[in-house]
Amino acid sequence: MKSVLLVSLIALTTLALAHEADCPYCKMKVVQNTKDQDNEVVVKFGNKRIEYRCLSCVILDQGRYKSDLVVYAPSEKVGEPVILRRTAGKWTGPEGAVFLHGFKKHDECALFSRAFIDRKGWDAYLLKHPNPTAKPLTLAEFIAEVTKK
Repeated sequence: MKSVLLVSLIALTTLALAHEADCPYCKMKVVQNTKDQDNEVVVKFGNKRIEYRCLSCVILDQGRYKSDLVVYAPSEKVGEPVILRRTAGKWTGPEGAVFLHGFKKHDECALFSRAFIDRKGWDAYLLKHPNPTAKPLTLAEFIAEVTKK
């Protein structure tokens, strides 16, 4: 019985460690979800699922994918991502969604490169995580901000 428990514990620990990954774009650790806030940005294409550190990394790395994409961007509500799609090279998202692109150093990206269900969620998030330079963006504005040189 003890050996079964030990093997189970080792297997769970291995699975937990295997979940932690580096962002394929910036190579920094993907910030894991917490009970209070989702952080992992997930890209799905075909049967593959790739985790990114932030929404900016997804936009900057999108050229690696030739197929259509579905992006699950963490929102202000745990378990309710903002779902974005890139179909035939064109990005779309839910009507009313608001985006934040406001980090100075990339290690802040998980906090300040995010999507929100609506402006109310954006406002509430910025009350908890003040950022004096932040402004609410549409999806098109967010992509333009991220990709400008």
